[in-house]
Amino acid sequence: MLRWRQLVGVGLIAILALGISLVGFSQKPYEGEVLRLASMADQFTDYLVVLGRQFEELTGARVEVDVLGYVELREKVVLDYTTNTKQYDLATVDIVWTGEFAEKGWTTDLTPYINRDYIELNVPDILPVTWTQGEWNGKQVAFPMAGYVNSLIYRTDLLGDADEQAAFLAEYGYELTAPRTLDELEDVATFFSRPDDGMYGLVANGARGPAVAQDWMEYMRGFGGRVVDREGNVYVDSPAAIQALELFVKIFDEWAPPGAPNYWWDDRETSYRTGMSVMQSSWSIARAGYENPEISLVVGKTGMGITPTASGDNPAFGFGGWGIGINADIDPDRQDIAWEFIKWIASEEIQKEWMLNDGAPIRLSTLLDPELNEAMPWLPTMLTMFIHGDGDYRPRVPEYSQIQDILGLRVNQAITHELTATEALTLAAEEIRELYAD
Repeated sequence: MLRWRQLVGVGLIAILALGISLVGFSQKPYEGEVLRLASMADQFTDYLVVLGRQFEELTGARVEVDVLGYVELREKVVLDYTTNTKQYDLATVDIVWTGEFAEKGWTTDLTPYINRDYIELNVPDILPVTWTQGEWNGKQVAFPMAGYVNSLIYRTDLLGDADEQAAFLAEYGYELTAPRTLDELEDVATFFSRPDDGMYGLVANGARGPAVAQDWMEYMRGFGGRVVDREGNVYVDSPAAIQALELFVKIFDEWAPPGAPNYWWDDRETSYRTGMSVMQSSWSIARAGYENPEISLVVGKTGMGITPTASGDNPAFGFGGWGIGINADIDPDRQDIAWEFIKWIASEEIQKEWMLNDGAPIRLSTLLDPELNEAMPWLPTMLTMFIHGDGDYRPRVPEYSQIQDILGLRVNQAITHELTATEALTLAAEEIRELYAD
């Protein structure tokens, strides 16, 4: 096992005082160079553009950021890698693309760089789960960039209202709190679904494609289900998975806004931020936005907690987010410059600024920083979820993108009642098994 991976956990006990500052260069060693970076259009993107400009001021290398939607990003970088056109030097890599990118050799194995710059990077400060954003069979084909955890987001003002609590207790016979079990989630969602008032208890992504597939997998995890393992054994038609899909369909039938079967991530978030939806399962990258009065009508009214499970016991935390990888086709000298950019944005100093500008953490020191905790009091909750996070509940296997396409169709067909939950997952299982038939 690699030396740097062996020592990752050590840094969780004591944050090193060995880190070498990466925020300044004595000269501009890369004057006139241009790096092109393909980036997901996520909350962090605007500041990533800013960091690209700052890197040019420090080193002379201009970083041009091409901001793309999820589907377009994958299409463009895969085309670039498979045709050897070298359009991009760097690209953000979704955690679920890890196995495919590694097996196909599309992005450079960063392990030699990490070993060489171990102390400068302060590797032990990088939280262990974040390495799943690029690790596959001993290779690190993307460096952790933006770590997300999945949590239950809910309206504290409504769940904490005395009149609502009294009414809920009278109707359901127990106290109204943030739900810990999926049965409780159903009760709370039903209680707060009031279409005549324009209020809906629970929202999820329904749009055909990656949005619905990924949202459903979060509920599947809550039932203890799984899609497939690394050996190609398929479990997506298991009783737990079918039960999860039946609940997921119920969200759209009973608790979500009328347009939810067409929702992508930004639509789901808008429904919560505008006060239309009371609860959602959401990625932590969105958490700061709920406190931004320019985009949110629920400032000061949001709680962030454990996503409910079937039993309420042994909660697991879905981990995801984005790594950043270097195109394996570009020349070694360009790879070296690209690595300097990665190393710089991953530094402790820049990571703090990153968090203050809609970024997402990868470091323990970031999540423990007193100033950041004062500004973002939900960081201790995030830290707990990072420590216990599961980066594999969505299978990072090389076949993932094909699996996601299958589920993106079949799950959507279930919520639109073209198929029953059992029919949808039976078909999905057959189609996924065919991927492994050869």
